[in-house]
Amino acid sequence: MKKEEKTEEEILLAAEELFLEQGFAQTTTAQIAQRAGCNSALVHYYYRTKENLFARIFGSKVELMLRNIFSFDRQDETFPERVIRLITAHLDFLRENPRLVPFVLKEILFSPERAIPYAQELAQARGIFLQHLEEDLQAERRAGRISDIRGEALLNLVITQNISFFILASFRRAATGHILEDADYEAHRTELITTVLARLRP
Repeated sequence: MKKEEKTEEEILLAAEELFLEQGFAQTTTAQIAQRAGCNSALVHYYYRTKENLFARIFGSKVELMLRNIFSFDRQDETFPERVIRLITAHLDFLRENPRLVPFVLKEILFSPERAIPYAQELAQARGIFLQHLEEDLQAERRAGRISDIRGEALLNLVITQNISFFILASFRRAATGHILEDADYEAHRTELITTVLARLRP
């Protein structure tokens, strides 16, 4: 890798770490330069503005969320197996990216002028996902294999339960010092799968 490419990549990585740690508003170009081990002039040379850096990083993170959260490929699986895969994929995604969802939500809520294009992209992807999910649910209902549940309710159940698990785990860690272990994740996954499949049962 050329020195210029390495410097550009180090600036991008430093900016990503700082944005995820403290958000856009609290991050300065000087902080990015210091963490990247260069001067502010180089940050300006490669990316012009902090806003350009944010757009590059925020856009890539939204794309990552779209690829992982809204993946529900129609493979040779039963519907319950696909639901289990959705629950597991979403939980694994949150586990691998613990700062990502708070970062995206914070920027969408508190900086809508920067986040609106990405929020719209998320909403569009969610709508497409729900359309496919609703088609699957209708087919399952017609066959008498599941109860009458809307796709949005099913998706919200999975997402909110997984996010709540991490939020409560953060409080527990602050209060007791407990760090999530594999057994904690598996216990939550098993409980959520049991809850969702019971809700689907006709």
